[in-house]
Amino acid sequence: SPEHADEATTTSPSAAYNDPYISLQHGFSAIDAGAAQHWASGAGVRVALIDTGVDAKHPDLAGRITAQRDFVTSSADAPDLDRHGTEVAGVIAAVANNRLGIVGVAPRVRVLSYRACWPTQANADAARCNTFTLAQALGAAIASGADIINLSLGGPRDPLLEQLAGYAVKHGSIVVGAVPPNGRMDGFPVDVSGVIAVTSVEDPRASGAAVLAAPGRDILTLEPGGHYDYASGSSLAT
Repeated sequence: SPEHADEATTTSPSAAYNDPYISLQHGFSAIDAGAAQHWASGAGVRVALIDTGVDAKHPDLAGRITAQRDFVTSSADAPDLDRHGTEVAGVIAAVANNRLGIVGVAPRVRVLSYRACWPTQANADAARCNTFTLAQALGAAIASGADIINLSLGGPRDPLLEQLAGYAVKHGSIVVGAVPPNGRMDGFPVDVSGVIAVTSVEDPRASGAAVLAAPGRDILTLEPGGHYDYASGSSLAT
């Protein structure tokens, strides 16, 4: 009825959630994730997160991290202290309606965490990866049959990694990669045919490139140790 339609237009999208920081999630609101979750919230979908480690003990990831493998041997830091992977996992999969923190874009997915990168320094977002660790992680993601492979990272062209990512795409995985800050599209993983390249809406768009854009600045997400903070970059948009 018209009365119901009027009610729908005046109800805040955040009213459907009891997570206390939902009103601070401007990116979640900008992409209308709450409306999308009326139709699908990720149940039954497996997302392979190839990144730094993830704090799987974070209360807003309870039950969402269903596998963890560590392919990094050059870092003495514990994976659950890594910020970048924890931040990306929070944007993807933070639990909805648990009266804690935030809501993920797909809060019912199962995340497979493959640690292939390590922080450049303690408590830093910036991280490094190499061909060996990334190849192992991609191989594990392919073997797992993950529906989606998230690569919130970027680097130079790499024939081995390009073959692995191309194989994943060819065999039905959705592979998503971050456009680097310089906007160049000639490096891994965004140079691989079939990989969905994502940049921040706040960044200049690469000229002539087929790129998706999502909010990537001041995104409220998870931090190790049960904390929350804002983070920025195409990693969060991806």
